[in-house]
Amino acid sequence: MAITYYMLQIPSLLLFIMIISFGAIVAGSATFLFRKYIRLKILRSHNEVTGFLFLAIASFYSLLLSFVVFLVWDQLNETRGNINKEGSISLGLYHDIKYYPDTVESKQLMTLYLDFAFNVVNEEFPNMKVLKPSRKTSESFDQVFKKMEHLNPKDPFQIQLVSEMFHHLNELATYRELRLNSVETEIPSPMWLPMIFGAIITIVCAILLDIEHTRMHVTLNSLLATFIGMILFMIILLDHPYTGPLSVKPELYMKIFTMEEWAKESH
Repeated sequence: MAITYYMLQIPSLLLFIMIISFGAIVAGSATFLFRKYIRLKILRSHNEVTGFLFLAIASFYSLLLSFVVFLVWDQLNETRGNINKEGSISLGLYHDIKYYPDTVESKQLMTLYLDFAFNVVNEEFPNMKVLKPSRKTSESFDQVFKKMEHLNPKDPFQIQLVSEMFHHLNELATYRELRLNSVETEIPSPMWLPMIFGAIITIVCAILLDIEHTRMHVTLNSLLATFIGMILFMIILLDHPYTGPLSVKPELYMKIFTMEEWAKESH
């Protein structure tokens, strides 16, 4: 479990302010102390070389951050896509069970299926938010499989319906497993080392630039650190798809209960 998970337990606005404030204060203070206590005449004569080195390092570092942002954004979109497919299949299976001709068996199966959907919404997703499995949801899903296996279709039409229901149920199991496997998908800890040290090296090179006006130098370096902090904040938000303000919600599973309410009202 990465430290980013614990950081996401902090309100997003407060976390944003903390990150950019920390970067700006550290970079500004380091620049001010360097300008005050260290006098290097060689900096002015080598300012062009230092500037070129700073530009090269900043370019490579921005490329690294861009790659990581694209990586976590693509990961989040893939997770959303899989969950949307899972939700669509769950709705399709709901309709299959709802309109199965044998009302006695379909009502029994519907009871188990609604119990599974309820556990997904109210237990599995909240557990995924804190990176914990949900045994109760898995057991209720197994009950749906067992009940469907004991359906007794009486004619070719019902046989075809049961076959389609099994197909949807297997697809649902596949996408649910993909969702569960994506819970702990996060940026590997070693990848944070080049991002953090890259930020430090970039700020150090910016400090070594010879800018005549001290206050301007401090301000520019603080702004640079603030911008780096904003990018890192975005990466942290996107790193865990089920935690934080951008977390994925089981909206299509919840729609099943909305449709149940509509059906009761129509009756």
